[in-house]
Amino acid sequence: MSRILVLGAYGLIGSHMVDDLLAQGHEVVGLGRDRDVALKVFPNLAWVFADLRQMISRDAWMAVLRGIDVVVNCAGALQANPRDRLEVVHLESIGALVLACEKADVALVQISAAGADPQSPIDYYRTKGEGDALIRESHTRWWIFRPGFVAARSAYGNVTLIRVLAGFPGVLPVFLPEARLQTISADDVALAVRRAIKGQVPPGTTADLVEETPHCLRDIVVETRSWLRYGAPRAEIVFPRGFVRVLGRVMDGFGYLGWRSPMRSDVLRSLEQGVAGNPAQTEAVLGRPAHSLFEIRALWRATAEDRMFARMQLLGPFVTVVLALQTIVSGLLVLANVEATSQLVAHSQEHAPFRVALTIVFALTTVGVGVALFVRRWTSAALLGVALLAACYVVSAAALMPALWLEPVGGPVSVLPTILLALVARQIMETR
Repeated sequence: MSRILVLGAYGLIGSHMVDDLLAQGHEVVGLGRDRDVALKVFPNLAWVFADLRQMISRDAWMAVLRGIDVVVNCAGALQANPRDRLEVVHLESIGALVLACEKADVALVQISAAGADPQSPIDYYRTKGEGDALIRESHTRWWIFRPGFVAARSAYGNVTLIRVLAGFPGVLPVFLPEARLQTISADDVALAVRRAIKGQVPPGTTADLVEETPHCLRDIVVETRSWLRYGAPRAEIVFPRGFVRVLGRVMDGFGYLGWRSPMRSDVLRSLEQGVAGNPAQTEAVLGRPAHSLFEIRALWRATAEDRMFARMQLLGPFVTVVLALQTIVSGLLVLANVEATSQLVAHSQEHAPFRVALTIVFALTTVGVGVALFVRRWTSAALLGVALLAACYVVSAAALMPALWLEPVGGPVSVLPTILLALVARQIMETR
């Protein structure tokens, strides 16, 4: 058995790859940049914590490759943002990795993408294609597999997008309905890698991994809705392309705040051009045709957890935005009425400056927490902050302003749902 390094080991494809390789008896080492996520997904796996943005020299890789027989690269980013630089992740780090694999005599399996092309106008496909070209020019043993639209038992990225669209109550939202996609099971991607490592696929192979029959995006959403057992929608809402492009630009803006939405403009452009490949190459690699989308669904029975996930991921962004706006507005209203708010604590003028200063600090903290909800890396902590601020208000009201509990509308009683909603939203933010 081999000792295998999996890059991007806690991602959608990477996690399936790790499970499959471990089941085959291989010794697996994962590489990822987020220690907390890595240990949450695979707490017992051997890990190397590194950021591919820093792994751009041969020497940086040499220490990581010590004792490794095969590298499986499942790392990648769909679109550039402050955390993901496509030129570095897909090209510079790959170039350095290739040099290190040559020197250390380590085999390399590259998980690329159907449609990867150095001439593509879409940065994701262009940089993936350029990275593939570097690997093909190398002198190490290599395989390049180019999956189509990946279907997986777990949900992340595009899989989550499809399930969210399928989970809309009552209606079926559709965008780019005629976009043509060829799917591939994450299990079939893992099978291709398994066969390559066993020597059943010759080194130097570049192959698309796709099922035979393409599907339009609308049909994939409809089939997913059926799989989730939500029943037929009462109506369909088809969004015009202009609206979809504007939405993509808006999501690009949120990308700079750390939100890696599958609705960003480059992702939508890749869906619009279609995801297609050569199924004959797939059959040659797998030794059989790839499982079709319908066969994949038949193998995976939808559970109550799948249905809950689809609906919760739909509600999550709305809940977060509403809490953020409510928190910011609440803080601003206090700032606009500092004197009156501070007098609610006590009507005497004793220690009035202190009460005013304390009120201002509380209001500014409230606004700051609301703003922090929009920044992805701070969202989880900020949601906890919302719950704590609301709890402080309830406790203060109970101790200092008991008369507020008698308010027929509003008052501390109305704040209790905010505490619970913030805690629920914090759980929704858990994506892996």
